[in-house]
Amino acid sequence: EVGGSLFQKEDEWKSPTGYHFHNFFMSGEEIRFKYSTYGHADPYARVKSLRDFDSKLMMAVMCALGNHTEKTESSFDSIAGTSRPIYYLNKEARQARHNLWQDIVRRDEEKYGQSKNDE
Repeated sequence: EVGGSLFQKEDEWKSPTGYHFHNFFMSGEEIRFKYSTYGHADPYARVKSLRDFDSKLMMAVMCALGNHTEKTESSFDSIAGTSRPIYYLNKEARQARHNLWQDIVRRDEEKYGQSKNDE
């Protein structure tokens, strides 16, 4: 059974009141382990590009590569609304994490290639 409630601020953006982080992985292999073992495990998680896991990871990969669309933010400061994760308010911490994520994506693309839709 699924339950719970979604709470939003009453501002013009309906800003979230909390965040659930998925991006504290230190490697692509840690991400693959999660997707191959947790919840609805993906039997192909160990052999496909991070781009091909789900739309949220695709968005994160595109961000790391600097490929922004009308559906994604172009920078942290461009996020609409009044709520941002506290951890990322520190510019140095945010940049260090972004640099690490870019390295994870580069290594993943070298090893697993790009999604079939991008070739």
